[in-house]
Amino acid sequence: MKSTESDLTQAGLDGNQLTMLRQQHAHLRSEGRSADLSSLALRSRFINSDDLQEDDEQSDLGVIGDHFTLQTILPLEYCRRFICVPTEFSKGVLTLKCAQPLSASQRKRIQEVLRTPVQSLRVLPASRQEVFDVLMRIEQSGSVNGLVSILRSDGLEAGRLRGLVYAVLKEALSLRASDIHLSRKSDPDAWIAYRVDSVMRQTHLLPELLMQSLVARIKIEAGMDASNNRTAQDGRLTVEHEGRVVDFRISTQPLVDGESLVLRALDVSLLPSLSALFPGQPKMMGLIRGITQQTGKTGGLVFISGATGSGKSTTQYTVACGFRRDAMNIITVEDPVEYILPFAKQIQLQALVKQKAIDLERSILRQDPDILIFGEIRDADSARAALAFAESGHLVISTIHANSVIQVTERFLSMIDPSHRSDSEFLIAHFLRMVVHQRLMRRLCSCAKPMDNDEIEHLKPHALRLTGGLIEARTGLRKKMGCTRCLSTGYSGRVAAHETLHIPADDGMRAKFVRAFKNHELELPIDLREENGVQYTSRLETLQTLMDQGLVDWPSLAQLFGVVE
Repeated sequence: MKSTESDLTQAGLDGNQLTMLRQQHAHLRSEGRSADLSSLALRSRFINSDDLQEDDEQSDLGVIGDHFTLQTILPLEYCRRFICVPTEFSKGVLTLKCAQPLSASQRKRIQEVLRTPVQSLRVLPASRQEVFDVLMRIEQSGSVNGLVSILRSDGLEAGRLRGLVYAVLKEALSLRASDIHLSRKSDPDAWIAYRVDSVMRQTHLLPELLMQSLVARIKIEAGMDASNNRTAQDGRLTVEHEGRVVDFRISTQPLVDGESLVLRALDVSLLPSLSALFPGQPKMMGLIRGITQQTGKTGGLVFISGATGSGKSTTQYTVACGFRRDAMNIITVEDPVEYILPFAKQIQLQALVKQKAIDLERSILRQDPDILIFGEIRDADSARAALAFAESGHLVISTIHANSVIQVTERFLSMIDPSHRSDSEFLIAHFLRMVVHQRLMRRLCSCAKPMDNDEIEHLKPHALRLTGGLIEARTGLRKKMGCTRCLSTGYSGRVAAHETLHIPADDGMRAKFVRAFKNHELELPIDLREENGVQYTSRLETLQTLMDQGLVDWPSLAQLFGVVE
């Protein structure tokens, strides 16, 4: 990890930001705490985790720790049954230390219960005492399986239940899970599941009574009513993990046969950089930087759209991090607040007292804002507030649900009362700056391999049939493989497949857009194309770029079009 001031300067920090980090570092030391400058820069979102990644193409390291092993490879109960413990996983080969020879049927059973695809087993001899000592250390180290085993045998002690709560949270973070799902149901349906790269993984099956106790303990830790399982509740929980603080947003929902509890991980330090969000797309990065580097209060509306779970909030916060938050006054209005953003002033709408965004307009303007960030435009009230802020000269960035960039304005105006629609059309035509519509795709892990010419030739007719020749299968395509880092799935992280409309602030180009908008010519007429100033990037262009960069594979692209190959 970079830690010297020269490294941070090369990563993009200026003198004022370095001075602030030095002050934070000195303050923490005076409080008996410590943190290096790079950690503080990451926490403040002056740099991205990408800037700290010294070797993004690091190869499969092979050796995995005990905690990682038992949580993702072989369940603890099978380690005890066969008196073995995994010690290394490299290139599809799992190494086990065993206190007794394994028969063919035992080997087959182990491979059946493994949570990661393994090509072969390598067995090394070890004493029973050596194996049991390792397993004992695992149980005592606070691993999920170890704590579950102890709670099942020794009873539901409160301290260990609390330890299990935080073990689950930390395991989810280690696996890069975006969400944790707990199902409080009767046996044998009480599962803990993790969502990793959009895919749900049923990971731990708990006894019914233990799951009930775990759900109650989470509610207590989050300040919720543990005795109430009849109505939905919301809460928040914080955990320290690998030197950073991560928030979890918690939601409960009663079910006909139990209760569902979902925890969403909100780790601001892992928000992607612009280059990671729009890889190989310098034009897109330039457009967004043109917005984040603006000076003065000229007003503007930026909409980020997509379906639920399409990464709208992540993109919104990544864009927000591009502003000089230490030199500008950024205010967010959200329900609920997602990420905690350093140097921003974040307002939580109080639904219990029916507080509305438009009610806050006058008080927020008195706070001297530069940038306004709305969590979501979801009703007439928030739509009117966004227009009012833009008209007063402020840049407004918000998310909205729509199916394309063209439908964004239609969706926005559909929320407006008919008596105010004419004024709203005038304002949105004059202040709309950018619309991004995105869908998420699984990103190939660095272990992916280039496809050979024969494989690419085989795909060409499929690409022609699926996209009419608008997307080509050509050199640069890669195929998934699998390694320890990606748990042999072949994918690690996600990437946005977007379409974007950008309307320049130039008066001449703006006048053309206003005329087209007024005449309801929303299908990108000839006079609004790129040669006349308005820039449009189609999703097909983006997909071609992602394929050429080797970031997504053909099956993922076909799935985006609703085709399974």
